Amino acid sequence: MHNYLDDSRVMLIAHRGFSTDFPENTRAAFEPALESSIDMLEIDIHRTKDNYLVVIHDDTINRTSNGKGKVKDYSLNALRQFDYGVAKHIKFKGQHLMTLEQVLLLIKNHPQKLLIEIKQPHIYPEIEQQLIDMLKKHDISEEKVIIQSFDQKCIRNLYEMKVEFKLGVLISKRKYWYKMPNFDKIAVYADYVNPHYSLVNHKFMTAAHSLELSVMPYTVNEPSIANKLIMLGVDGLISDNPTKLK
Repeated sequence: MHNYLDDSRVMLIAHRGFSTDFPENTRAAFEPALESSIDMLEIDIHRTKDNYLVVIHDDTINRTSNGKGKVKDYSLNALRQFDYGVAKHIKFKGQHLMTLEQVLLLIKNHPQKLLIEIKQPHIYPEIEQQLIDMLKKHDISEEKVIIQSFDQKCIRNLYEMKVEFKLGVLISKRKYWYKMPNFDKIAVYADYVNPHYSLVNHKFMTAAHSLELSVMPYTVNEPSIANKLIMLGVDGLISDNPTKLK
């Protein structure tokens, strides 16, 4: 089978770092991704009880650590008492929860962009402003970061704040399996529309690209699916193992 990634300039995005082989959203997953040829690192953010932005996908620590409970109910110091490597494998013991600030410091000296997903913004009042303040604190340029969320109100809020960063709306399989997104509405405030890969077809791509919306589907881990998506004209592939798609 011909691999179309060899011919294309489709961006490769490491979903929570190299999360197939390493514990997701940890330094262990980020460092090898940033030393590779990928174009972008994808992370998720929640907020602690004492107002720190931390890098974790779920709203609880149950799945990815040896602790239990909601992120928002713990202080940062309390969250750091747990191990975020052993849930993947005992050999990763000693991985700590990272703050967004730590990730910004890590990526600053690498060429890759950062794709930041705001998780459940409705439970974190003013998280949009807090994120922008953190990016400004570290002089992160508008070319370096894309901000995305499933919550379209959150992305509209960022647009209305007149932020200079590119914005993306995530499109879920559950919500949009039987209907198309309102691309006209999304195109007013977003630059990207990033769907579950199973939603991507010629109609989806034509509608998005006609409004100058870039398309980066998730989570693409099979080369055959990657090839199909590239032939449909996607702009990027969000993958747990992006270098293995080639």
